[in-house]
Amino acid sequence: MINGLAIWHYPHRSPIENVIFFADKGFSSVSMHGNTMYRLCDDSNSAAELAAVVRKKGIVLTVHYKLPDTHSKEDIQAFEVAIDCMAKWQKEYALLSILSFDVPEKIRDNIQPYISYVLQYEQFSKVAVEDFGLTEQEKKQIEAFKEDKRFGFLIDIGHMYIRMRGENKRELTLFKNHPEECHVTSNPGYNDFMQAFATKELQIFEIHLHNNDGENDLHYFLDDGTLDMEMIARVLRDIKYEGVLTIESAPGFMFECKYPESDERILQTFELWKRLSEATNI
Repeated sequence: MINGLAIWHYPHRSPIENVIFFADKGFSSVSMHGNTMYRLCDDSNSAAELAAVVRKKGIVLTVHYKLPDTHSKEDIQAFEVAIDCMAKWQKEYALLSILSFDVPEKIRDNIQPYISYVLQYEQFSKVAVEDFGLTEQEKKQIEAFKEDKRFGFLIDIGHMYIRMRGENKRELTLFKNHPEECHVTSNPGYNDFMQAFATKELQIFEIHLHNNDGENDLHYFLDDGTLDMEMIARVLRDIKYEGVLTIESAPGFMFECKYPESDERILQTFELWKRLSEATNI
């Protein structure tokens, strides 16, 4: 398993400075926000600098973006422009390992044209959708991509935890409980997560990991919240997960935490995860 970090929640350094900082702190992967990656790729000097840093540090680079907000021509065009720009960088440097996507609520009825576009133009990296295929209708949409070994899932365990508990009040498919994936339980445990992962029909390329209270998408550090991280470590061991594990704790997003505390806490969280990984032989 490759231990990584979503670096966009640490804005007191530039994106490239964050790649260097967290690589030097022992992370073997970093995840760049799609908007940031687009800006870097759109500037030839920044694009070359990013490639040089990623090569020098020997770090795995993933990018987390989103599909268009709506099916409007304007949103689709903006999406394709960004994809074209990142694809050009990838063609030149071939350093992007996984390009993953959030799926906005308004387009969950049909994501096929957007995935087709990405798979056509993003020739070198793996492509993943986050928390999709949760309903039978969504599963049918991605049926056509099952034979493409570059296409798979990003699973957010914090979101999965909320879906399992069935306590979230937001009317978003992403957070609602779906019996196709998991049953409702007030205290999800090892067997519940194992069963939920067993429903995933495509390869899982990346996992997002953070903690919360079981109701709200808080993106806490791993040692906060009510999700048992030692249990999650055992689950990942037993499903034989070998992809990228990206810690997505988000200081300043849903909870107050500023620099330098944000750096101190994320490094503490990373040490906790390394200890749990070693203890469970991941």
